[in-house]
Amino acid sequence: MNSVLRVDVTDTRGQTTALTVAGELDLNTADILHRTVEDVLHDHRTAILDLTGVTFCDSSGLNALLRLRRHTQETGGGLVLAAPPSQMLRLLTVTGAGAILTVYGSLAEAWEPHPPTATPPTA
Repeated sequence: MNSVLRVDVTDTRGQTTALTVAGELDLNTADILHRTVEDVLHDHRTAILDLTGVTFCDSSGLNALLRLRRHTQETGGGLVLAAPPSQMLRLLTVTGAGAILTVYGSLAEAWEPHPPTATPPTA
């Protein structure tokens, strides 16, 4: 079975970047997610992953998310999951990972704690 995963940067606000993740997040693609998000984290402290398009996630995908969370914690940033599909939510619940990962029901909700950087008023 050939797994396909797309990870694309879709928005950046200050030190926070949103990426859309689409396809299967499994043994064959987990490293793609990990490398791509880690690259983005070189320039941004926090990554929001829009998981709406994820069609499957196994333990390898979950492990990649947990490793990314640890990386962001070590560097003073954060990892936020937005709109994981029901299969991923079950995986997060059964494994207990949902208790340690930051999960929002939608991308809009995930952005709320990360408002755009305001420009100070000029005198």
